[in-house]
Amino acid sequence: MKTGETLLVAMAIAAIGVIPADIFYTSRFVPRFKEVEKQRIIISNQLATAKIVSENLNHVRDLVYRNMEFAGQKDSASQESVLFDFLTTCVGDLKMRLVSLRPFPPTVEGRVTTYSYEIQLEGDFFSFGEFCSKLENSRRVLALTSFEVTENAKPVTSIAPEKGGKGQAPVRVSGGRSASIKFHLDTFRVKKG
Repeated sequence: MKTGETLLVAMAIAAIGVIPADIFYTSRFVPRFKEVEKQRIIISNQLATAKIVSENLNHVRDLVYRNMEFAGQKDSASQESVLFDFLTTCVGDLKMRLVSLRPFPPTVEGRVTTYSYEIQLEGDFFSFGEFCSKLENSRRVLALTSFEVTENAKPVTSIAPEKGGKGQAPVRVSGGRSASIKFHLDTFRVKKG
């Protein structure tokens, strides 16, 4: 046999011997790889949870700063204007109509000042549900203390542009029944003690 053939046969025998040895050697690592993968998934879930907690803590911090009165703090906008902007934005987004808004004199109990409002809106029932959801997610502490919903006799109508473009009269789109919603809303301002 020639040297090249001998070398080739020796390499083939070595490969045949090394492959089972490699499989035997690396098979010991399979449980460790599975354990490392489990730990990676657990840590990934913990990081996602930590991110959610961090966002919630930032929201709470924001709530504290927006609803607490600190010494020497100067608000860029009054509490009423912030609330009115929030309400008009929500009402506009939900295609509702703000009928009336009546503020009451603020009441002070200890460190807490309560600003109360009686508000009347018109819209459908689903819009009112969405409105309540927006109140819950507000950056102000808002308490919807009572509400009264009355169904209106007239159906909800809105004006939509006719398909086809310019110069054509708008078309009235009729929906379900409208409702008149009257509710009492409280906002709070807490003095740092």
